[in-house]
Amino acid sequence: MNEVERLQEYMLLIRRAVGWSAEEFGERIGVSRQTINNLEGKRNKLTKAQYIAIRSSLDVEIRQHPEDTDMLRLILDVFVDHPENYDSNEREELLTKANMITPSILAGTTSRKEVSKELTSAAVAMGLITGAMIGTIGFAMIDGVIEWLVKAVTDKRK
Repeated sequence: MNEVERLQEYMLLIRRAVGWSAEEFGERIGVSRQTINNLEGKRNKLTKAQYIAIRSSLDVEIRQHPEDTDMLRLILDVFVDHPENYDSNEREELLTKANMITPSILAGTTSRKEVSKELTSAAVAMGLITGAMIGTIGFAMIDGVIEWLVKAVTDKRK
């Protein structure tokens, strides 16, 4: 599975982690709420152009809100960018935890910052990452902006 397919596979989780409704997400990338719902439901295939728009929007969010996007950076690293660096059991445990707590952001019952702190603490407790890795993942994300873009544009299979 390539990055485009992995992003689509975890798109609902990513959207919840950011705290955007389907309508907000669609507005940010220039598509309708229905298109977002169809992509998340895998009724439509994510295109390379949509992938680039989504990653760009996420990168902007991370740069504008570094204090509450550790969870988003972690989710992107574990499930989209570098899943091979993590054990499948660790990924599954993190996914279960993330799916339990991220809906509270959209429901407005807790802040993105609090959920981000809880999920990253859980990842540290699971031994998935160390506290120091959170910053490293953040720096890798910033440095990796050009990397994912170059891969997306040059890979003919996507």
